[in-house]
Amino acid sequence: MSEDRNISVAKIVATPSESSWAQAYSAGKLFAVLSFESQEEQKEKEYLNLLGKGILETLEQEFYTLEVKDLASIKNAIQITAGRIPHDIFCSFVIASVVNNILYVFTVGSGKIDIKRGDKLGSILESQDTTSSSIKAASGLLQDLDIIILQTKSFTEIVTTNILSASLDHQPPEEIAEILAPLIHKQEKGGSASVIIEYKAQQQEKTILVDQIQEEEPIPEEITQNISSANNYFSLLIERVKLPKFNRLSHSRKLLLTVVVVIFIIFILTVNFAIKKQNDAKVQKLFNDIYPRASAEYDKGQNLLGLNKNLARDNFIASAKILENGKSKFSKDSKEEKQILALLEKVNRELEASSPEKIAQNLDRSKISISIENGSGIEGTAGKASNFLKGKGYNIVSTANANNYNYKGTTIKVKSSTNAYLNLLKKDLSEKYTISNTSSDLPQDSTADALIIVGK
Repeated sequence: MSEDRNISVAKIVATPSESSWAQAYSAGKLFAVLSFESQEEQKEKEYLNLLGKGILETLEQEFYTLEVKDLASIKNAIQITAGRIPHDIFCSFVIASVVNNILYVFTVGSGKIDIKRGDKLGSILESQDTTSSSIKAASGLLQDLDIIILQTKSFTEIVTTNILSASLDHQPPEEIAEILAPLIHKQEKGGSASVIIEYKAQQQEKTILVDQIQEEEPIPEEITQNISSANNYFSLLIERVKLPKFNRLSHSRKLLLTVVVVIFIIFILTVNFAIKKQNDAKVQKLFNDIYPRASAEYDKGQNLLGLNKNLARDNFIASAKILENGKSKFSKDSKEEKQILALLEKVNRELEASSPEKIAQNLDRSKISISIENGSGIEGTAGKASNFLKGKGYNIVSTANANNYNYKGTTIKVKSSTNAYLNLLKKDLSEKYTISNTSSDLPQDSTADALIIVGK
């Protein structure tokens, strides 16, 4: 358990082997998993153990002496710590820090950080490098009941995304660790380690379901009809009452009649006010059922932008759906309609910015490694596809025959960490090939980031 009451932590660590060692660390607002692997016989288990403990002690010292803890200052502390790791050691070092409700995450060498928010699981940061000179960083706002999973490279090779997703089903970190630990201890990978963190907000926010929109009649017409009906009734009543000429009445009768007229006017105004107040309350209730829910989904999307753009886009889509369904329920140019349209404009801007087309425009084709397989049995098929994609700027690392020659169309598989490239690959390949199947379930330990099988 962390020092903060709103943070729960559980750790999983494999038994060290002769050539690999791992440790999971948590203290206050700082969390880390660290593993070392060496191919040299002189780098014995005890050496890796002493080296690892020294690295974690340095990290703790550098972190807790920081006056200001932000992305830049924490990264600087990690760079100083990583400088003590020998270059001939394969390193998997993953660090996280929670400052207030902000999550800062870093990888040194290889490693991965996932986040589970609601029913969604996504990757925040991942690196396949094995040297300590490679440092990646990210940050974002945490929300109530977020679960963050720090993983060494060896841990991800044993616990796949599907296994991890199935283990995170509304359970506290301790129970998640109990489920996953046996899988780790069955393997002889001493470099496997994970820290599972659950964040609980200080003030629990009320859970709001996306699709609960109550259908009500348009309020403005009802207001108009009710007030008009009251006014028409009293107008007819006045016309039917034949009053004597005012000048012929005595002073006492004039006074009495004046009092009656005043009371009558007050009564009409009171009825109209009550009707307006009642309908204003209905308008406000309807507005409160729509706008706060849409705004909450928009805020969730904003908070996820720095962590996982795909999950953020899901929240923006949910917000737009609520606003589109609700905007017609208010009169034109009313303050409620203006607020809804203003928020909808912001949501649509984010959806446009996070669209697959926009993401594709910013992707560097040379940064993704691709293996191509011949699934048609026709000689030269893989080579032709390789030349085509090289012409587009992709990094082709291998060509080979598929496990059979019965593939129909072209199949595209990518790792979950490179899912952003899926639509770009599909778009480029569609210029020459018929795409029959796409997925993001390529194993993380695959040598390439993407696999393309060209069929008949």
